[in-house]
Amino acid sequence: MDWIDEQFIKIRNKVKNLPLLKAAMAYLIFFAGAAMVLTILTVRICDRHIFMWISGSLNMTDWEAGIWTFLGHWAGYFYMGVSMCLMLALFYHRRLKKPIQVIREGVEEFRNQNLSFVLEYDSRDELGELCRLLDSMRENLEEGYEEMWKIIENQKKLNAAFAHDLRTPLTVLKGYSEFLARYLPEGRVNMDKMVQVLGLMSGQLERLTSFSRTMKTVRSLEDYPVERETRDLESLYQKIRGILESLSLGGEIQLSLTPASLAGRGRFDENLILEVLDNLLSNAIRYAKRSIEVELEAEQRTGKQYLYLYVKDDGDGFSQDGLSKALEPYYGDVQEEEHFGLGLHICKTLCQVHGGDFSVANQSQKPGAIVSASFEI
Repeated sequence: MDWIDEQFIKIRNKVKNLPLLKAAMAYLIFFAGAAMVLTILTVRICDRHIFMWISGSLNMTDWEAGIWTFLGHWAGYFYMGVSMCLMLALFYHRRLKKPIQVIREGVEEFRNQNLSFVLEYDSRDELGELCRLLDSMRENLEEGYEEMWKIIENQKKLNAAFAHDLRTPLTVLKGYSEFLARYLPEGRVNMDKMVQVLGLMSGQLERLTSFSRTMKTVRSLEDYPVERETRDLESLYQKIRGILESLSLGGEIQLSLTPASLAGRGRFDENLILEVLDNLLSNAIRYAKRSIEVELEAEQRTGKQYLYLYVKDDGDGFSQDGLSKALEPYYGDVQEEEHFGLGLHICKTLCQVHGGDFSVANQSQKPGAIVSASFEI
């Protein structure tokens, strides 16, 4: 019996995987053959009864003889009609019903813009191939949607980065322009100070120009180009000092730069480092109460030289949830309409593309947050 069952399963699977036309022909041959066998048996039985009635060996009425004659004449048509109906019903139930249902459900999912389903129909016939093609199309659409959302997400990050990086240079330019408008007519600005202020303003304009060129070509923060140049660390220190001075002009929060002696030179992207600083200052100003302290130092580690940038504020610091999620995109303890929770995430990405790292913590000696950014130079 096991051998018979095994052969039966093989035949059934073979028929199941036949193309629809061949499968329909197989069903037709089987049911037509069954109808023919039944017709032959019925005709023989009817003819035998009629012959026995005519020969007198079987006693029956004319009405009964007419029934046997009718059955012998019309049995073939009856069996053929019934077999065709059974064939169509069985063929639809076994070969068409399930794939049609699978395709209908898949189309409904497409209509609802849900691409997380799977079109499964285990057959090698045309409908099985159609289900596999539709499922392949679904996978391609799903990948396309994921890629599209990734592009949109990267564009949102770039737009947020652009908004962050515009804010500080514009604030610096505004602060120095107000400074000159106020004190220059009174003769309280000497020539050296004038040259220094104009140099700082020119540097901020160059940063805006450079960043606008970068935004035209970069599609994601991870592709941000690092343009390293050999520069004096002291020059970077003085530029940061000038930025902090301009942001402190007329503001409620005082920004200070810890005195440091940065001798020597390094290869780094000055604009990228200043963009990180801009984001950190923008974030710190939102939470600081009275003061922000910036510290800059260079250190040799594992055979490489790194530049470390620390920004400390006297706010309430990070919450426990904030310490674990602050570097995630779109996270913020306080959500505001013009802030999208991307500043620290942008800083982390820019530090990494410059070969460094980024971390956040709370100060141990007093209230407030401390953010550390490092860059390989």
